[in-house]
Amino acid sequence: MIFERLVELENPVLRLKKAGDILYAISGKEFVKIKSNTGQIIQREAIFPKDSKTRKFVIDKDAIYCRDFCLLYEIDIETLKINNTWELGTDLSSDICALGYDETNVYASIRNGGFAVINKATGEVKVYSISESSIWEMIISEYIYAGNVDGEFLVIDKPSIKVVKKKAIHKKNLKSLVLAGDVIYTASQDLSIAKVDKNTLDIIASHKRCHKKMFYFAGIWQDFLFTVSPPCGEMKIWNKSNLSFYKSIWRGTWGSFIDGDILYEIDGNTIFCSNLNDLIAEG
Repeated sequence: MIFERLVELENPVLRLKKAGDILYAISGKEFVKIKSNTGQIIQREAIFPKDSKTRKFVIDKDAIYCRDFCLLYEIDIETLKINNTWELGTDLSSDICALGYDETNVYASIRNGGFAVINKATGEVKVYSISESSIWEMIISEYIYAGNVDGEFLVIDKPSIKVVKKKAIHKKNLKSLVLAGDVIYTASQDLSIAKVDKNTLDIIASHKRCHKKMFYFAGIWQDFLFTVSPPCGEMKIWNKSNLSFYKSIWRGTWGSFIDGDILYEIDGNTIFCSNLNDLIAEG
């Protein structure tokens, strides 16, 4: 299959993620659960008071954490009901940028370098100042790995919420990250990508002028790294070992991601899926 239509919803799909064999989508005011192998809608709940384009979420084992401008929602993964709400900011200078979580906490970066840590058991919120510019992407592992608007790669200690290492990897916003073992791939609005040793912060490989306009990582599959540039309407495939260019595919929308052998994409109201073996072979 190549670009198979999986399901079409009544409203545009804003965000899409997968956990187990279930796809979770925000569509209009609704959260929707969809069987990933059949496209069958198995549950939907209108939980938001109005439409918004600022929503983004992460999926924990029993809860979904969703940002909505300055609000952070905790949503029960079974019922799709809102269990808790935190107001972490007040305006455009203090809205939520990126989300992450571990077994104990939920982490939310706040515009202009703020950082909120929410204890999942108690709901207690602690706020820190850790960066001179906004953090729009982070990965939670043994440390918090993040990229900021200044193009810096940050390593943040979780117990103290302090930056223990940082390095200027790019010249502009470090907007997308992918973790693969001891390597983190970084993508920037300066239109470059880099392969970084997460322990030493050494740059193993880099590639400039990857696309003509803004892009992000869809993920890694086998020996390949996928980037997507919606403004250019293109996807590019790179050899993950040295970041050499492999091929282009003339399709690209926001919200694409790889899970197993499948690439999931959003186009308006529709969710598409593609088998990557076929995609690589035919393009």
